[in-house]
Amino acid sequence: MTRVSNEKKNLNRLAGEFLVASRLTQRGYMVTLQWGTTIGYDILVFDKVGNVAFLEVKSSAQYSRRWILQKKYAEPNAEAIPLDRRFICCVDLAVPQGEPRVYVFPAAVVARGLHYYFSGQFPNSDSYHLSLDFRPQGRTKEDGVQTVGKFIDAERYIDAYSTLGIQPVVA
Repeated sequence: MTRVSNEKKNLNRLAGEFLVASRLTQRGYMVTLQWGTTIGYDILVFDKVGNVAFLEVKSSAQYSRRWILQKKYAEPNAEAIPLDRRFICCVDLAVPQGEPRVYVFPAAVVARGLHYYFSGQFPNSDSYHLSLDFRPQGRTKEDGVQTVGKFIDAERYIDAYSTLGIQPVVA
């Protein structure tokens, strides 16, 4: 396995953030990119009536449908921002053909997927992986066991910006 440089990781991170912001604005949403560590979210999406969605963007350019997430995503109730206002946009830059895919997952769906994969036995690590094509640990050879992607119905979240509960300014 080739090691990815920090510069390449940073470029992939920026590509994912800009891609999500671009797709949102193309659909009429108002967005603001958050730089630095001000609130811990990459993009805020808002509408004229005061609704706000907090988006964390995760990009993967090395493995398709697989992202590295901080362990905090497994326990999303520990945060002050209401759970139904938080989203993880997983950007698949490693798509073999065609455009990158953007999954707009509610934070609770990501947590459910992580718990399913790790069966509640999380590793002693600061980060976990959300791998849509993997089966739960210890159950990979069992018949009828769903992949994480099937379990959380990942395909329904591709470009599912309406999931944010924000009204576009321009429809």
